[in-house]
Amino acid sequence: MASEFPSTVFSVGPSWTGFASLKFLVIFGASYADVGYEYSASPVPTHDEPLGVEFPGATMYVEDGEPNWVGHLITNYAPSDHPLLVYDYAKGGSRVYNVKNQIEVMFQQHIAQKPHWAPWTSADTLFITWVGINDCAWGAEHGDNLEKLFDAQETLCNHGARNFLFVNVPPIDRSPVRGHAPSYIAWNVELKKAAPLFAERHPDATVMVYSAWDTFNVLLDDPEAHGFPPQDVRRREGSIWFDHLHPTSKVHDFIARDMSAFLSAQPAYTEVKSE
Repeated sequence: MASEFPSTVFSVGPSWTGFASLKFLVIFGASYADVGYEYSASPVPTHDEPLGVEFPGATMYVEDGEPNWVGHLITNYAPSDHPLLVYDYAKGGSRVYNVKNQIEVMFQQHIAQKPHWAPWTSADTLFITWVGINDCAWGAEHGDNLEKLFDAQETLCNHGARNFLFVNVPPIDRSPVRGHAPSYIAWNVELKKAAPLFAERHPDATVMVYSAWDTFNVLLDDPEAHGFPPQDVRRREGSIWFDHLHPTSKVHDFIARDMSAFLSAQPAYTEVKSE
């Protein structure tokens, strides 16, 4: 059956030279992406410490000493031999208004001006935003929220960002917390509307949505095929769910694997020449 919210490429711009060409990831969001990086206090990411904090990062949201999808992505699924340096501003509990602050305060005060220790460019940097789970807990009308989220992305564009990946929300109603399915569906519907409008406003940008919705549903529909016991599908502190809401590091590994496969499948931009 076709996915309701598949991973989608809405536009590809000249700054997209392929996943293997990336050198930097700049990440905004909530607990699923939080590695404990503090922009005003943590060291600058380096090849030895690509997260800027000791790998796999300090987080309350997966097992102690285990990476989330960010760590898995840069160690297990990066498509090149050079490490991806990560500027991760995500914070647990964040909603859209917090991501706005991550962009307009943290990013702008930290690397927006491309300092010599973070010489990112439009072509070698991917901006990833994953937010919405906490917003969905507060209501089911998300049109205004998505409008605010994409308005905040304009700040990134103004500083030269051109490669964007947005991550939709997984089916949290299938987690131990048993959230309200209509709210998560509504978020993904609005994201599916907002992303192409953003792409239309920025014809030189690459705009993509990766479907965490699909990754989780495929895994939860057939846990045994993914190495999980069926009885853990809704069990907190099991092999699938670290707690009532957050997945284990092993699930984060599947997220990173699928995200990498999606990004790797997108070829570099080629100019279409008219006859």
